[in-house]
Amino acid sequence: MLVKKFEAENMAAALKQVKATLGSEALILSTRTVGKKGLGVLGKQRIEVTAAIESPSMKTGFQKTEAARQPEPAIGRNVATPYGRRVETLEDEQVSLSWAGKAQKPQVQQVPQQNPLEEEVKQLRSQLEAQNVNQLQTEINQLKELMEQMTRTQVEGQVGFTATPMVAEIQTPQVPVQPVQPTTPIAQLKTAAEQSLEDLLELLVERGIDREAAATIARFAAPQMSERQRQEPEQCRNFLTNTVAGLVQTTGPLWSPGEPQKRVSLVGATGVGKTTTIAKLAAEAITKSGARVALVTIDTYRIAAVEQLKVYGEIMGVPVDVVLSPEQLQEALRRHQDKDLILIDTAGRSPRDQQRIEELNQFLGTGSGIENCLVLAAPTEERLQQKTLECFGTLPLSRLIFTKLDETDRCGSLINVPLRSNLPLAYLTNGQQVPEDLLRAEPKIVAELVMGKIEEQRRMAV
Repeated sequence: MLVKKFEAENMAAALKQVKATLGSEALILSTRTVGKKGLGVLGKQRIEVTAAIESPSMKTGFQKTEAARQPEPAIGRNVATPYGRRVETLEDEQVSLSWAGKAQKPQVQQVPQQNPLEEEVKQLRSQLEAQNVNQLQTEINQLKELMEQMTRTQVEGQVGFTATPMVAEIQTPQVPVQPVQPTTPIAQLKTAAEQSLEDLLELLVERGIDREAAATIARFAAPQMSERQRQEPEQCRNFLTNTVAGLVQTTGPLWSPGEPQKRVSLVGATGVGKTTTIAKLAAEAITKSGARVALVTIDTYRIAAVEQLKVYGEIMGVPVDVVLSPEQLQEALRRHQDKDLILIDTAGRSPRDQQRIEELNQFLGTGSGIENCLVLAAPTEERLQQKTLECFGTLPLSRLIFTKLDETDRCGSLINVPLRSNLPLAYLTNGQQVPEDLLRAEPKIVAELVMGKIEEQRRMAV
């Protein structure tokens, strides 16, 4: 293939040069506006046309053949070939200006430079599959060399060029087409994998999981899911439930047979249900583990709380001690050395009242031999839960307990708070009944609560 460049004052003159030199069978590869020639503002812009003929041997005799040929009527007909555009007559050249003018206009600002003809090439692939591409391999290689050379020239900063695709990325012959403005939103051009990942992310965020944690879960789950699991909501949620369960850390019961004595306190903000949870934990230890239990309270700010704990103690047949100082607490612990589990109730403290929280350190701080469980209410806004965690973090915390799960439909904090604090879950409570409304935290149960599986099961049962 012979490739040649022509330069003229306008497109019509340039096309005449193409035909005069290469003949009417010439292919127009590209057009562009080159710099002005002349002085100052009087200079004129010129048009550069790159054209080619299919075989160098065809160049000889084009002049004589065209001179002897009878001119055809000027009907404005332009013929497209599989490799380029052919101008049939000199009159046709005027008609072709509409196409050439459009090619001349720089479309770089509107069409993505990396591959402006990608959509057109995709549409033409099906038409070109029937052709014998092997016969065209030589021409394709020559086109690649030419286009790569033109691309390098364009990148160096020349202006006014016609955007040309990266030929190395195209495996089929190029067919000249009109530049198409991108009308499809970028969001609609997402791949199936990207859309699946985004769907999983939104589902997890909707369940209350922190976006950063949700993104990690989605990136892990998406490649492992089958097409059916992606398409069917129930199977998708089951897969995500199992994935979430793998992130949950739990501790098991407070005390198991054969273990030494455990001393466990419950701390947290006012109104999260510490006293009721103490009673549930005592009942579970007695009935399921056969533990000998003693109750101690240092909540002397609320008389009702002391009386409530004493009532629970009488019902379960366990002793209840009220202490006013750290020394009295240590005395009570020595008095109950024969017990397997000592549960300590504390007064609620506002996360803003740092002085009161520091007072708890005198009772429950390092060296006291007491494990502190932070109690959080699931319906509380997660920002306040995080604030509570930071304030009570001055105490040596060992585990988390979430209460009032029956009062919320979003349990994402069961994943978010443990991940941020690196504290395991111990128990969950989902009602006021003692001891029924107490759940021992297990990864599967936590994941089902987060993904709404338990809530759905309850609706189906009703």
